[in-house]
Amino acid sequence: MINMLTNKTNNEPLISEMGSFFTALADKTRLEIVLFLIKSGESSVQDIANNLGKSQSLISHHLSCLKNCGVVNVVKKGKFSIYAINNKEVIEIINLAINHVSSYSKSILSCDVLKKRK
Repeated sequence: MINMLTNKTNNEPLISEMGSFFTALADKTRLEIVLFLIKSGESSVQDIANNLGKSQSLISHHLSCLKNCGVVNVVKKGKFSIYAINNKEVIEIINLAINHVSSYSKSILSCDVLKKRK
């Protein structure tokens, strides 16, 4: 995968797209949705909203972003839209992030740069 970077003379488009992808995952509500879908497999907007204690309109808004970023997919089942994690790579990214955060929790939480952004 890293070869994708070394073979390009201009990494700006890739960096911009990756930044957008990670920004999508950085939002607390979107991350809650992703973790819920990983556990549940698939779910409707109503079920996600009920389980997370948030409004359907808020969940729909965030699911739209996650869908546009390729994190989730949606299929129609009757009159319901059912959402699921788009592919194994997304689950792998989340699992890698969980492992990383578990290893570096103290230093992540003490990062002055991230504290200033909140």
